[in-house]
Amino acid sequence: ARPLSGGRATLMWTVWCRTICAGCGLRAAGGRVVTGAGITGLAHSEQGWEITWEDGSVHAPIVVNAAGAWADEVARLAGERPLGLVPYRRSAAIVPMERDPSAWPMLLPARETWYAKPEAGQLMVSPAEEDPVAPMDAWADDMVIAKGLDRFTRDVDFEITRVSQTWAGLRTFAPDRTPVVGDTGRGFFWLAGQGGYGVQTSPAMGAVARDLILGRKPDLEAALVAALSPQRDGI
Repeated sequence: ARPLSGGRATLMWTVWCRTICAGCGLRAAGGRVVTGAGITGLAHSEQGWEITWEDGSVHAPIVVNAAGAWADEVARLAGERPLGLVPYRRSAAIVPMERDPSAWPMLLPARETWYAKPEAGQLMVSPAEEDPVAPMDAWADDMVIAKGLDRFTRDVDFEITRVSQTWAGLRTFAPDRTPVVGDTGRGFFWLAGQGGYGVQTSPAMGAVARDLILGRKPDLEAALVAALSPQRDGI
């Protein structure tokens, strides 16, 4: 990935996360970012929530469940009803090119059996698979990659001679494939199920979550906010 600049670019997400933590005043306000700490307990009482992990704990009036593929597991730990979220694996291969594809648009056939887009002077090709899996640190399946690249090469006029890198991630959906944003009534706030559009929807989802948590009226229409609620019909 390369940093954002003029024109087309790919955001360096690790840098972005560090910048957001610094820029939002989290640490300046006494906040902490705790990593490598699996939650062992989520207990609710009249005083709010106690969140515990192996070597620490914290009390808070509101818990935001932004655990992605693990959101249902966090809900169970908190004694909340899981919503039936399902993680689906999506993988990709980075392919070196003889000609620079940086100015190319995203490529996508009508039947959506693959897609491709420029990636730092190379081409990223995805098999566009959607395989349901358990929550995990996903990895690319070599056979899935091979079949996807075969479908891709059948549709283009150049060959792929090698792959420089492969990776996979999880796209988590609610049963109705709509994101889940809202409180269940006990200060347990869902922010999950963005599917494959978490990056694109994050500004709006973040604004709605912020307003609901702070007790403010979101800028979105009330019907749309209700359609995001964890208490909506269909989940």
